[in-house]
Amino acid sequence: MPPARHARRGLGGEALSRRFIIDTDTGSDDAWAIVEALCAEDIARVEAITTVCGNFPLDLCTKNALLAEDAAGGYLPPVYRGVEHPLLSQKSFAAYHVHGEDGLGGLDLPAPARKAEKKHAVPAIIDLVRENPGEIEIITIGPLTNIAVALTLAPDLVRKIKKLWILGGSAGIRGNLTECAEYNVGSDPEAAEIVLQSGAPAVWITLDTTRGSTEITPDEVERLLASPSPAGRFCALATQRLREFYNEIRGGSETYGVVDSLAVTSALYPEIMTKLVAAKCRIELHDAEKRGYFHFDTAAPEAEHNAVLCTAVDTALFKQRMYALLGAK
Repeated sequence: MPPARHARRGLGGEALSRRFIIDTDTGSDDAWAIVEALCAEDIARVEAITTVCGNFPLDLCTKNALLAEDAAGGYLPPVYRGVEHPLLSQKSFAAYHVHGEDGLGGLDLPAPARKAEKKHAVPAIIDLVRENPGEIEIITIGPLTNIAVALTLAPDLVRKIKKLWILGGSAGIRGNLTECAEYNVGSDPEAAEIVLQSGAPAVWITLDTTRGSTEITPDEVERLLASPSPAGRFCALATQRLREFYNEIRGGSETYGVVDSLAVTSALYPEIMTKLVAAKCRIELHDAEKRGYFHFDTAAPEAEHNAVLCTAVDTALFKQRMYALLGAK
């Protein structure tokens, strides 16, 4: 593993940038989110990208993470391959129909020149957090398998992770994997439950919060395509199939959602989040019909709260920050 980078310091010793790991099952909007984070170098440093099986088999998720780094056009954090299947199943829920056969909207890019690190993602996460206690924030935009395994093998991480930013769960609306389950949680419910009950400090950006707030319009796509920034153009092109998918399932809709971007932008700019609610939460594991359902109780006693849910965001500010990072102001 490359040596841990230390946060840049001002004259008074204050940290000048926050430090992140991004854990991802890199589809097209994941790639968008990665590019965005790498373009925020003035306020944040991505120390590593870890990949997990979800949208696609692990090899493709890893390839696309490397390609997203190249598209951002800046520094290149190490990429680590993670767990290849859910904790208790060999079954995965591939999303080629959503993101295209290459996972990047049919761009069919050449293979990246770089390769993932030889070290597995789980020990990479453990080591990076242990070597930098209280400094590392982890943004998860895929199933939570890597994080669950890391917390199980190294429970001390609960006290050493600065914060988890989790895209997952659906607080009271229909899921997007099954009727009851949101994709990232439903793909590995046991992993999500381990993370939820671990005690690690976490903000959950749930599916209902992304609805309506992450919609990209045709005019916004054109802004990205006309941008002088290659990063912005890549994001627009990589999500072409995603745009078509939304059109198909919504009967002609011209807008589409980039939900993973909301998780990254909220982590980078917490002021985007306008309502945070503490709750007692758990994942349904035993009822086959409701497997992966995100139970939450905001009325539970405060001592029983184990999660903070982001339930509302400032959409205009989210888009302003996102497009500024992508060079399409």
